[in-house]
Amino acid sequence: MPRRWFPTLRRPALAVKSAPSFSPGWTPAGVDRARPWSVERAVRDGMERAVWIYKAVDTISSHVADRPLRVRPRGGTADEPMPPYDAHPLYRAMNVRANPAEGAWTFKKRVSMQLLLSKRGVFLEPTFSRGGDLLRIDLLPPGRTRPVPSTGNDVISHFETVTVTGELRYLEVEKVRWIRNPHPLDPYSGITPLEAAGLSADLDFYTRHYNLSFVNNDARPGGVIGIDGDMDEAELRLLRAKFGTGPSAAGAWTVLSGGNVTVADTSITPRDMAYETVAATSKVELLASFGVPESQLGNASGRTFDNARAEKTTFWEITMPPHLRLIADVFQDDAGEDNEVYFDTSDIDVLREPRSKRLAEAREEVAAGVRSIRSYAELAGYADEIEDTPQTRALWVPAGRTALPASAPALEAAPPKAAKALGPGIDLPLDTAAADALRARLDDTLQALATRWTERTVARLNSPRHRKGTRHWDGRGHADPRAGAKQLPAEQAVDAATWQQEAVQALQPLIEQAAEAAADDLHATVGTAGTPVAVWPLLVPLLADSLTHQAHALTEQITQADRDGKALPAITDTARTWGRSLATWASTTASRLATATIESARDQAATASARTGLVRRWVTHDDGRTRPDHDTADGQTQPAGQPFTIGDDLLRHPGDPTAPPGQTVNCRCRLAWRIER
Repeated sequence: MPRRWFPTLRRPALAVKSAPSFSPGWTPAGVDRARPWSVERAVRDGMERAVWIYKAVDTISSHVADRPLRVRPRGGTADEPMPPYDAHPLYRAMNVRANPAEGAWTFKKRVSMQLLLSKRGVFLEPTFSRGGDLLRIDLLPPGRTRPVPSTGNDVISHFETVTVTGELRYLEVEKVRWIRNPHPLDPYSGITPLEAAGLSADLDFYTRHYNLSFVNNDARPGGVIGIDGDMDEAELRLLRAKFGTGPSAAGAWTVLSGGNVTVADTSITPRDMAYETVAATSKVELLASFGVPESQLGNASGRTFDNARAEKTTFWEITMPPHLRLIADVFQDDAGEDNEVYFDTSDIDVLREPRSKRLAEAREEVAAGVRSIRSYAELAGYADEIEDTPQTRALWVPAGRTALPASAPALEAAPPKAAKALGPGIDLPLDTAAADALRARLDDTLQALATRWTERTVARLNSPRHRKGTRHWDGRGHADPRAGAKQLPAEQAVDAATWQQEAVQALQPLIEQAAEAAADDLHATVGTAGTPVAVWPLLVPLLADSLTHQAHALTEQITQADRDGKALPAITDTARTWGRSLATWASTTASRLATATIESARDQAATASARTGLVRRWVTHDDGRTRPDHDTADGQTQPAGQPFTIGDDLLRHPGDPTAPPGQTVNCRCRLAWRIER
């Protein structure tokens, strides 16, 4: 039968003479150096009666409870740590349910509160299955649990705990997880903020208690009037009655008739005046001991936004990390040597600011040409999305976007092309796939925009704001004042102006980049200095007219369907049907813009280079889909700057924005350049 005993009757073991190997600060088992602030007193006299202690403990423990505990492999860097495991035995116990009686949130909150208040620390008892899987974690009572020192080489022999029924349990060291803020001298004890701030807690309580007692029991009037001469019993009783006790009598003055009168003012003393100073000082000391700024308790009055932000940063950089680390470290053995346990604080905004600043600086370094694209990708954590090539490892200077390799063969590129290496009558080796590559990018972008425009139009047609006052108001009939005979506002639902704005934002960077690359390609081939080109201004009117036509066509279809009496679902289907046909428009427009961009850029670059002897030859696609005028022009040669005769029209190059649409829409022709001497 196990031994039973009552905790209140159990006597501490007698102190024995410590061996020389022990530290002079060692305390024998059963002797609590923090007896004035045991965990029971810390809760009773500290957290449950001092508002600042309660709020500080509650704030820290609530933040701990909100943080998920994760396990990840060791390795990586501070900026790019290894990703956490999707599942781990600790996950359920620390993030879902710790034991049948407590959820993980409540369990973590209690662990944090005990760590802040318990001198001996926190004692956890995990339970494993026969297969070694973690089933549950229970908190042992800190006031009735203690480590027992070992007489051998081990620091701890075992743990003892007392159940609520008074039963003494012996627990092996391996079966207990002990968390404590380590004491500098005593390995069997921890240290809490109340050890340093206990006097402030007592002082705060006693000053409050003194003032409360004064209000409840004060027999002191606001002043005393003394009268010379004798007084009979009736007058004495009257005097005493005037000076009653309690809040209603405090501060009152009494006037008696008689001879000579003397007055003594007792309404206030320096001791009463000192209470505010004592209370303010105690608050500062208590919050400082726990490391919680007052703004983190919910009171940011008297602080600027920047000061409150700075206090939040201090709280999360100084107070919380060691507290979270103490709790996480106790589960390190359960996670394995190759893994590390940590609390996830990645969603704390003030902790992301330093990393955001580092990334912003790195982007500026990339733009300035002192950091490579690959280096930034590794720093930002998405290196797997960027190929490791000589181009991504190179440094790119802003002017001309010219690559600066660390060594000559770093980019593994061919030597710069020079005009002197090209003989007369030989076509220049320009990029013949530039237009096709740009066409594909523009087509993808326009297809996505067309889908967005269509669905936005459908959403606006179905919105209450656009249906109000029309016959399409939801089934409320004409009795509802919001129903009416107005037509659907088709123009507002389509919003052509927004279409043009979004198209410009999406297409302009692609077209300008491709135009710059095409111009640089020609300059490098003929051996002239690069000059800026202005292709986008030529294409803006073309794009605007095309978008306006499409938006007007959709508006007319919606308006006509509404006039024909179609229901709103049918009008919605009309808009979506038009949206599917818009895919053809997107491909056609992408082909027209791509051809115009590449050929216009090369034409402007050739004009700016002033290179003599440049001639161009019209080249068509021999696939049976070429229009007759372009097929006839195949092989036509013109000097740089001279237009081509295409049917009855003059075109500077394929896709000429100034030419009639019948000669440029879906044009896939190109120009072959050569130097004739």
